[in-house]
Amino acid sequence: MSLRPRLFLRIIPVPMPGPGSARPKMLLEPPAMGDEDAAMWTGKASIQPGWALFSGTAGDHSLHRHHAVQLAIGLTGAIELRVGTGNLIRAPGIVIPADHSHQLVSGPNPLLLLYLERESSQGRRLDQWCGPGPRALTEAQCRRLVELLSANTAGVLEQVIADLLGSAPAASEHPFMDPRIQDCLAALPRPLPESLSGAHLAKKAGLSSSRFAHLFRAHTGMPLRPYLRWLRLQHALAAIAHGLNLTEAAHASGFSDSAHLSRSFRSTFGIAPNVLLHPLLSLRANA
Repeated sequence: MSLRPRLFLRIIPVPMPGPGSARPKMLLEPPAMGDEDAAMWTGKASIQPGWALFSGTAGDHSLHRHHAVQLAIGLTGAIELRVGTGNLIRAPGIVIPADHSHQLVSGPNPLLLLYLERESSQGRRLDQWCGPGPRALTEAQCRRLVELLSANTAGVLEQVIADLLGSAPAASEHPFMDPRIQDCLAALPRPLPESLSGAHLAKKAGLSSSRFAHLFRAHTGMPLRPYLRWLRLQHALAAIAHGLNLTEAAHASGFSDSAHLSRSFRSTFGIAPNVLLHPLLSLRANA
């Protein structure tokens, strides 16, 4: 996995505002936004194998959950996150565990969002550190993370994880891991074939279907079918970034049609995939 992100908006590390301090200058230089675009996502995103980085402003989206661990940092002030219970969390930055229902409060203030595949080494460690629910970050932690991500150095993801894990104890114990499931995940073809059954994967792993299903859920935190759908959505996202239209991306990723892709995309990311086609949102994929 490449660990060198490309930041397409300029990030200027400056002190986060303290109590009673003046509002700092913009940390990003987002595109001009008119009233008609106020509810749209604007900014730029880079998609890499196993992770993605977005910098810009959050538009309208619904409560959703995905199998990525998410780091959200407000670049000019605190961010607000609504969780599935209806509670609102306000903090300079927040780490959101994988598969946790959430919704960022949209607004004009710029954000930095980092998404880590939960089944990656970094994702599993950060998910363990975060625990069962979102974990708020301090201003000092956010300043440090912005500095790391803006430096654009090799190994930046490992530095981010090490910095967070060294700042406070983990909120949960080590996640369950089974080497047979780990090998199964590593051997999954990309893109996925149209038909891929649990029985076939169980046989390759030397397990019964029922035992495979039990271990798979314990290892990943979700059943096989939703996990395969998550992989197909990642492929569709990269396909859209490479210029395919929604119908082409749907078929290339194993969805029956663009409507099927749109339903899955909205429940997972909180937005319809056509939001990615808006001219004020630039999407690049190096996968």
